[in-house]
Amino acid sequence: MNRIFIALTFVLFSEGTSAQPQAPAKSKYIPSDLFAASSFLPAGNSYRSATGEPGPAYWQNRADYKIDVSLDDKTEIITGTETITYSNNSPNTLSFLWIQMDQNVYKKHSKGLDSKLFLTSNTQDSKYGEGFAIESVAVKNGKGTLSDTRYTIYDTRMKIELAEPLPAGQQLSFQIKYNYKFPRNFKNADFNVNRTDILPTKNGDIYSVAQWYPRLCVLDDVSGWNTLPYLGNGEFYLEYGNFDVNITLPSVYIVEASGDLMNPEEVLTPAQLERWNKAKTSDKKVYIRTVEEVTDPASRPSKPFCTWKFKLTSARDFAWTASKAFVWEGIGIALPGGKKVLGSSLYPAESKLTESWERSGEYIKFTLQYFSQQWYEYPYNKAVNVASNLDGMEYPGLVFCAAKDKGNMYWAVVNHELGHTWFPMIVGSNERRYAWMDEGLNTFIDNIATRDFNSGEFKGYPEIDIATAGLFADSLPSIMTRPDVMPGNEVYTVQYQKVAYVLSLLREHILSKEQFDFALRKYIRDWAYKHPTPWDFFSSINNSTGEDLNWFWKSMFLENYKLDQKIANVTNPVKGQSAKAQIVIENMEKAAMPLLIEITFENGSKEFHNLPVEIWEQGYSYTFTPDSNGAITKVAIDPKGIFPDIAIANNVWSSK
Repeated sequence: MNRIFIALTFVLFSEGTSAQPQAPAKSKYIPSDLFAASSFLPAGNSYRSATGEPGPAYWQNRADYKIDVSLDDKTEIITGTETITYSNNSPNTLSFLWIQMDQNVYKKHSKGLDSKLFLTSNTQDSKYGEGFAIESVAVKNGKGTLSDTRYTIYDTRMKIELAEPLPAGQQLSFQIKYNYKFPRNFKNADFNVNRTDILPTKNGDIYSVAQWYPRLCVLDDVSGWNTLPYLGNGEFYLEYGNFDVNITLPSVYIVEASGDLMNPEEVLTPAQLERWNKAKTSDKKVYIRTVEEVTDPASRPSKPFCTWKFKLTSARDFAWTASKAFVWEGIGIALPGGKKVLGSSLYPAESKLTESWERSGEYIKFTLQYFSQQWYEYPYNKAVNVASNLDGMEYPGLVFCAAKDKGNMYWAVVNHELGHTWFPMIVGSNERRYAWMDEGLNTFIDNIATRDFNSGEFKGYPEIDIATAGLFADSLPSIMTRPDVMPGNEVYTVQYQKVAYVLSLLREHILSKEQFDFALRKYIRDWAYKHPTPWDFFSSINNSTGEDLNWFWKSMFLENYKLDQKIANVTNPVKGQSAKAQIVIENMEKAAMPLLIEITFENGSKEFHNLPVEIWEQGYSYTFTPDSNGAITKVAIDPKGIFPDIAIANNVWSSK
């Protein structure tokens, strides 16, 4: 700066009005921390491209399941025989396989129970579950003959040793015979494990059946075998494949499941079969089984047992439900691409309320159509919504929602659980490590849908959301924290609400809706039925938007940085001078965001400035002048409160 300019500045502003803090606080902001020359994102390779796309040599393994299972409703024991065909698409020869044994989390002194201190030493042994009882594990040889193989169980994982290693590009089949006693009532704020349970109702129990079969762990190019134990907060990471499932129960039970029902004529009465077929093409709900028929023995086949046969393709999991108490309704849903989907709702008579389960079909229809139009078409042939005593849990083509919920909360849970079709059922991220990649992204798209549903009838999650300032509390971990490393009562705040909030900032105030939506759609298409990492997501959005958003990912996701933009100084021109005021803004905390400024002049006119985040690349202090000459009476940072400033008291300056 030359001496003439310095002198001129002194003359113009020395007699003006200024705001001088008595004890200026020291800024914590370091520009190079957010705007580094080198990226924290990994370099691309042949498996995962630097553009955030799968690379030319990307691979993932595959697990196809054929399962015969029965439920003994007297003993509440599930017995199954599964044959798994495992395809090794990796470049490695495998000498062992890792299997997920999630039912073992209910056993006394499981890592999940002990680590969450869920049950005390005074708890009766009958409270604990028994986990999987394995009868046999046998591998098929080249002639199709089964031979028992050695296996070892470690908490919620089982290692199967292969007598003959599985070469790259080959597949093998093996059989597991197992049973387990159905767990009941495992629920605690710090031990969120009740993803399978039994709901008593006046007409019979409702079984929500999940994590009910041993499942392959994922082998990937990032971590090798993903064998983190099932502790409760961290959900699932699963291989894709096809499911062929046969479920046998007493014929008084109605059964629904993730897959397509292949033998309806064998398990439904003639009247139910007619209604079931009608529902698939009806744009209004059809009762397949009415409230009045629930207690009528004629509403079920007279034979002692029924075997319900289901098939599901290209899915990462399979769940099912069974009850004598079900009211069952269906509705046909036309997707934007022309495909017809059956919306299936099952609930007890006591949940048939106008502000609750009577709107299930309406909510299913809107959610599937909206997300299919906005992001990616719904992939399954049906969507099942089951009333349960679970707060909400998602599986391919089937969700469990709370039988008790009403009003806003019922809408929010149904929309959210069905929204999981896109994250993680289509985009198969690692929930065990990165819960935000499905919960947060899903909550984000849910919030968009909620604003558009029925002219804004509902408001998201006011019952459980906290104030925005609380999302950046010092006590909270970063979004990238593993869910099992944080208390259960913080998981929603960090992994759901905060992610949805900051992504909304990115979509609506940092980028544009068009820019962001294009990028998110491409990310979904690129990673449909694949396994992206957080780095793939960050790189994908960067490349599709044409913006280096590493400052955003670093401050909002990798760290729990806070934002504090402060009006440090306002200097008005000398009275009578036709000159501009000067405004100094300081960035006091470690996060950076665009700067929104509203300026009010002495004559009553106003200016609004939307300054990009790049103003913070060279330091914590930014000085600028308005477009118009004249004295200023008021300056306000972010007057609408868009960005998460933690100290709004220093966001306004007034000459009065």
